[in-house]
This record gives sequence, C-alpha cells and structure tokens, in this order.
Amino acid sequence: MKKFIPLALAFSVLTSGVVTVSAANQEKVQVEARDKGHHFRHMKKFEEQVHKANALKIERLEIQKEILQKKDKLFTQHIKAEEKGTQEKRTGNKANWQDMKKIHQELRALQREAHETKKAMHEAMKADNEKLALEKMNQWLSINEKINSKLGEKSAKLDEALAKYK
Repeated sequence: MKKFIPLALAFSVLTSGVVTVSAANQEKVQVEARDKGHHFRHMKKFEEQVHKANALKIERLEIQKEILQKKDKLFTQHIKAEEKGTQEKRTGNKANWQDMKKIHQELRALQREAHETKKAMHEAMKADNEKLALEKMNQWLSINEKINSKLGEKSAKLDEALAKYK
C-alpha cells in the first residue's frame, strides 16, 4: 500500500501534464491552420508571379542538371589526362577555374539576397501590405533571373574547360 499511493500520485501528475500540453497543442494547430488559409488568400493575388517563379525554378534546375553532367564529363577527362600524364591541359584551366570561383561567389551573394527578399515579401504579406509584397515578389523574380543567367555563365565556362581537353 505504501508503494501504491506515491505511484498513483505520480501517475496522476503526469497525466494531468499530458492533458494540458495536448490542449495547448490543439490551440496551436487551429491557429496555424487559419494562418495557412490566410497565406493562400494572399498568394491568390500573385498567381501570375507564382507561375513565373515556378518556370524560373524549372529553368534553374535544368541548367543545374546540365552543369552536373558537364562536371561529370570534366571529371572523366581529368582522370584520363592524369593517366596519360598530360599535365599541361590540367594546369591550363587555372584561369577558367578562377573565373568560375568568382561566378560561384556571385551566385552565393545573389542567393542570399533572394532569400532575404523572399523573407521580406512574406513579412509584408503577413502585415497585409499588398503593395510592398508585390514589389518584393518582383524583386525576387528579377534576382532569380540573374541567378539563372549566372548559372548559364557557369555552364559556358565548363564548356570552355571541356573544349580544352579535346
């Protein structure tokens, strides 16, 4: 009996805590569900921009796919050059790699800028500032276009590097 009372007391304390936590979570879920609906009502006004953003993302992914394929070919060519002992072809690409490094740094800066702009756009939407949200959305789209053009430059530099191996 002495062991049963503390056990029952501990069980009742734990279960009352679980009930309280689950009730608090239920309120959170309802608030989050309401916020999601609010977000989509705002996004409905930006349907054209959303479609453009999706098209830009598809284009970016296709360019990244090309870049990855070119890097794979370049890796194969690099290994073949290593086996043959043609060191000069490998070292001749140093200027090209320096240019690619600059492009990569510019890409990172653009991606950070796009991230910050997108955050500002979402904050403007939450604040019901439709004009500012539209401005930020258009800025974000133009930054994404710049990112795609930089990726195109990177792809062209990889083409140059591949041409030197042939």
